[in-house]
Amino acid sequence: MSEELPRRVPAGAGFDWMTGSFRLFIKSPLMLGAAAAIFLGALLILQLIPYAGAGLTELLTPLMLAGFMRAFRAIDEGAEPELPQFAAGFRSHAIPLAMVGAIYLGILLAILWLMKLLGVDYAAMLQAMQEGASPEQVAQGLEGKGIMLLLGLALVIPAVAATWYAPALVLFGNAGPLQAMGLSLKACVRNWLALAVNGVALIPVFLLALIPVVGMLIAVPVMLGTAYLGYQAMFASRG
Repeated sequence: MSEELPRRVPAGAGFDWMTGSFRLFIKSPLMLGAAAAIFLGALLILQLIPYAGAGLTELLTPLMLAGFMRAFRAIDEGAEPELPQFAAGFRSHAIPLAMVGAIYLGILLAILWLMKLLGVDYAAMLQAMQEGASPEQVAQGLEGKGIMLLLGLALVIPAVAATWYAPALVLFGNAGPLQAMGLSLKACVRNWLALAVNGVALIPVFLLALIPVVGMLIAVPVMLGTAYLGYQAMFASRG
C-alpha cells in the first residue's frame, strides 16, 4: 500500500530542521555563502530593472531556489556541492519552475488589486517611501485599516505556503507547477505546527541576518536548508 504524501511529521521536527540545516551549512559554509551572495546579488540586480524587475524576480526565484535544493541534497549525501549544481533549476525543469513563479506572481497581483479596492494601496505606499515619506507619514495613511492589513497577510500566507516546497517537488519529483504548489500548500496545512515551531526556532537566524554582509550569507542558506529538510521529511522516498 502506497504511503500518503505529504507525510505528517511531529511538531518537534520543525526544531530538528533548523539544527539539521546548520549542520549541513557547516559542512560547506564557503560554497553556500558564495551561492547566497550570488543569489542576493541577482535579486538586487533584477529589482533595478525598470517596470519588469519585480516580475522577473518572482519568475526566476523558483529556479534559483531549486539550485539550493540540489546543492543541499549533495551535501546530505556526503558529497561536496559545486557551483553548477546551484544552476540546476536553469539546466532542467526551467519552464515548470518559472511557471510556479508566474502563478505566484499572478496571485500576488490579484491580492494587491483586491487590497487596493479595499483602500490599502501598497504600490502607492512604496512609491511614497521612495519619494522620501517618513515611516510616520506612511503609518498615518494606514490608520483605521488594521483589519484590511490582517486580511492582506491572511491572503499572502497561503500563497507563500504553496511555493515553499514547490521548487523541490518540481526538481526532485517531476511535479507539474500546479501539482507542486498544491502539494506544498497541503504539506504546510497538514504540518502547520511543525512549521510554526520551525519559525520560532529560526528567530536567532533572523537576528543573525541583521549582522552586516556576513549575517545574510549564513541566514539565507540555513533558512533554505530547513525547506530542503522539510521536503525530505514530508515527501522524499524512504529506504
